[in-house]
Amino acid sequence: MTAEIYEYKGLVYPDYLKRGNAMRFIQAVALQFCKGEGVDVGANEWPLPGARVVEAKVGGDAYSLPGNRWDYVFSSHCLEHLHDPVRALEHWKSKLRSGGTMFLYLPHPEMEYWLPQNCKKHLHSWYPTQMKHLVEDVGFENVLHSDRDMAWSFSVVGFAP
Repeated sequence: MTAEIYEYKGLVYPDYLKRGNAMRFIQAVALQFCKGEGVDVGANEWPLPGARVVEAKVGGDAYSLPGNRWDYVFSSHCLEHLHDPVRALEHWKSKLRSGGTMFLYLPHPEMEYWLPQNCKKHLHSWYPTQMKHLVEDVGFENVLHSDRDMAWSFSVVGFAP
């Protein structure tokens, strides 16, 4: 049996990318970093297990997380939809306990469909090293990042000072 593929602008991608729930591709890794009490910003119907869901579609606000301080903030395929991602990152850092983890899972720009000019609901696009530098610039420490995976996504993990 051959894996299903789809074509976009002459390039081929695995069909599973069209089904949503990108978090399923990174969940096992994220759970190694996201321990304790935390939030999943933009979870939609697929939250990180154990996280409190902050979903804009049902009244949540990425720029105003609930509670005082969290052990982690997890966000999968959300930041690229926000009008002011720097403000969101700064706010998320302010809601983390010292040493707390921010774990981002983002679409990689090598998938042409996800670029803002092709996918109008995406307002931004970053390569992994660009996002690593942005996360460092807003004050996170010991920032790690992956390269593109087979879900055409990448991870960036930073820790609050």
